[in-house]
Amino acid sequence: MFAFDDGYEAFDSTPLSNLFITDHLPGATGEQLKVYLYGLMRSLHPKADFALPDLAKALEMEPAEVENAFRHWEFAGLVVRVSENPPQYRFLHPSQVGREDSAGAEDRVYADFMESLYSAFGGKRDLHGSEKRKAWEWVEELHLAPEVVLILIKHLIRTQGINFRFLGKEANRLALMLVDGKAADAADALEILGREEEIDSGARAVLRRFRQRRLPSADELALYRKWRDEWSFTGEQILEACAETTKGTPSFAYLDAILRGIRERTAGTGATMEEDREEQDRVREMLRALGLSGVGVNAGTLAAYRQMTEMYPHETVLLAARELSTRRSKGLDVLTAMLESWKEKGLAPESVPDYIAAFNRENDLIQRLNKLWEADLVRAGETSRAAVRTWTRDWGYSPALILYVAAFAGVNEKRSPMAYLNSLLKSFHDKGLTGEAEIAAEHERWARENSAVAPAEAHRKAEKAIAQLQYGQREYEETKPGELPAWYLQMLEDERNAE
Repeated sequence: MFAFDDGYEAFDSTPLSNLFITDHLPGATGEQLKVYLYGLMRSLHPKADFALPDLAKALEMEPAEVENAFRHWEFAGLVVRVSENPPQYRFLHPSQVGREDSAGAEDRVYADFMESLYSAFGGKRDLHGSEKRKAWEWVEELHLAPEVVLILIKHLIRTQGINFRFLGKEANRLALMLVDGKAADAADALEILGREEEIDSGARAVLRRFRQRRLPSADELALYRKWRDEWSFTGEQILEACAETTKGTPSFAYLDAILRGIRERTAGTGATMEEDREEQDRVREMLRALGLSGVGVNAGTLAAYRQMTEMYPHETVLLAARELSTRRSKGLDVLTAMLESWKEKGLAPESVPDYIAAFNRENDLIQRLNKLWEADLVRAGETSRAAVRTWTRDWGYSPALILYVAAFAGVNEKRSPMAYLNSLLKSFHDKGLTGEAEIAAEHERWARENSAVAPAEAHRKAEKAIAQLQYGQREYEETKPGELPAWYLQMLEDERNAE
């Protein structure tokens, strides 16, 4: 007899009860709310051929999502399914809902649960309908025992405070964790949540170390859980790692990066955090000794250091680094190559200091020969050092005597004075001449007989060349065969004083 015009519904209003807003809206998702409001409007303006697929199309949702939303409202007591095929629903006014779940009011289990739920808050918090329904959902939908849910509620009060969110991510995560952990009774729940309280307590300790007085967030708890359960750090180790955050602004993200670095560095080594810290200190000491101030401890420097310490102990590596720092070419690759060459030579750690001292003496003599000859004719390589070792170690000639002979070699042979010097010293050695005076006499004799330069002139040129070594300029004075010149005697004295 009466009906709305076809265009009436577009300009009409859909009434929404305040009871719905206060008791049901807080616990609804966006999808559930869309389905409820659209279904409520369609109830006021029904269409005979309008079905669930049409509602899904109108809301741009999948039919399965619409059905899930209606199941939520069925559980809340606001919707009743009156037909299965096709699905049809009847909307109830929120004031008609006698209780917040699908069980009957006479259900004593529900009543006892609600009484215990209120007791858990000690009268300090009033629960909304959505909050009570969420607690009962954990019983009805997740099939957790009421006593298990109550243990969960008390855990949330202890860890997040009395105003924790029933509908928050953390509460839902813990409920699902109890399901996954097959918590059948209060004892199971206490064991599972006890581990969670350790996580919460540890995360709070980290915040205190950061001088932050607040509760840890869900993301921070997740990070702490990862450090404990996945990465196997103890609470003490995590707090120890907090000391590293003083280099920046302390945060869980910063601490996560530090612990990840420790984990990667110690993977497969079995090293403790203390051992890792000590190794980092040794690497920093090695880098400082090498003079690489802009390089820090990272995967590359650690790998290089470990390769070095496989060959020699830390102190030997430091000795090599300090030695290399004085040279033009330096770096981890050069340092590694130096240690490898020592290893190939069969040098034991205790032999390294003497080897370095001898190496530097050889190089110093080679440099002085080049200055004496006023040209870089001799490269400080293994070949020239081997020649120096033969002269000094095998034949027993002092650096001062070698320079004395080298002065004449440079005067008489400009292009290859090194080879000429070697032949002169070899001839003296073959003749068994070791004393300074007898070598001087033999050299004077040879110079008079063979040199294109007169002995006196050779003396003058040698003296000039020797002066380049900063021994001080001296006037030439005539000497007899076998008598050492005064400038040479002074050079010998300077050599002895320098030793």
